[in-house]
Amino acid sequence: MGLHLSQSKLKMEDIKEVNKALKGHTWLKDDEATHCKQCEKDFSISRRKHHCRNCGHIFCNTCSSNELALPSYPKPVRVCDSCHTLLLQRCSSTAS
Repeated sequence: MGLHLSQSKLKMEDIKEVNKALKGHTWLKDDEATHCKQCEKDFSISRRKHHCRNCGHIFCNTCSSNELALPSYPKPVRVCDSCHTLLLQRCSSTAS
């Protein structure tokens, strides 16, 4: 149990570290995005805009359907595919 808690704290520290590295990003306003940052498909009534809670960019649902616990949020939140991959790689590399 204690070991699991220690690993959990380590992962949270790694996420905080990655978050600091990405802090230069700003939260984009909805009207600043006409298409998904990743797949570049245009937004429409059926393809809605979603902010990545880590980098602040705007993505479609397909490119931001992941959720992760971030230090600045009390429960798991939406993150884009790029941030999801980056944060998971960072956490798994330190868990080894």
